[in-house]
Amino acid sequence: MPRRRGAPRAYWPCALVTLLWLPQAPAFACGSLPADMQRRLVAGDLRQQQALAATVAAEADAIVIADVVAVAPDDARVHVRQWIKGAGDAALQVAPANRLDAIGCLPSAEFRNVALRSGEAYLLYLAGGSVLRAGHLRRGPQELTLEQELAQVRGVGVLPATTEVR
Repeated sequence: MPRRRGAPRAYWPCALVTLLWLPQAPAFACGSLPADMQRRLVAGDLRQQQALAATVAAEADAIVIADVVAVAPDDARVHVRQWIKGAGDAALQVAPANRLDAIGCLPSAEFRNVALRSGEAYLLYLAGGSVLRAGHLRRGPQELTLEQELAQVRGVGVLPATTEVR
C-alpha cells in the first residue's frame, strides 16, 4: 500500500483548535494581545505578585535591601543597606546566588528568581542564609513597585508602616 505524504487527517482539526485556543492562554502572554485583554492579564498578574510577596515574607526569617558586592558559583556577598525583617550585620554571605526558576512571560513567573548580579541592588528575602527571592530594586511597568511590595510585607505584620526606603 502506498504511503501518503502530508499530515494525517486528524492533524488539521487539532491544529485549528490549538490556534484558536492559544491567544487566550496566559502562558502565551509574551505575544501581542488586544489592549483590554493585556490590561486584564497584567492586573491579574499584579494580584498574583501581591499574594506571592505576602507568602514569601511569611517564609523569610530576614528581609533586607542590599547591594551585591561579589557573586561566586555557590554564594554571594552582599552589603545590607537596610534591615526590614530581622537584624544582623551589614555584610552577609547568601546562597544560592544563581538559580532562576522562571517559566512564563509575566513577572509573577520570575518572582522567586534568586539570580544575583554583582553591583546591583535587591530586596532579598532570606531563610537560613538562602535566598528565597531577589527582587531587583529597578522594576518594570508590569511589576509591583518596591513600595507596593513593601506594603504587602507590612500586611503580614513584618514591616512597620513608617519605614522609609532609600
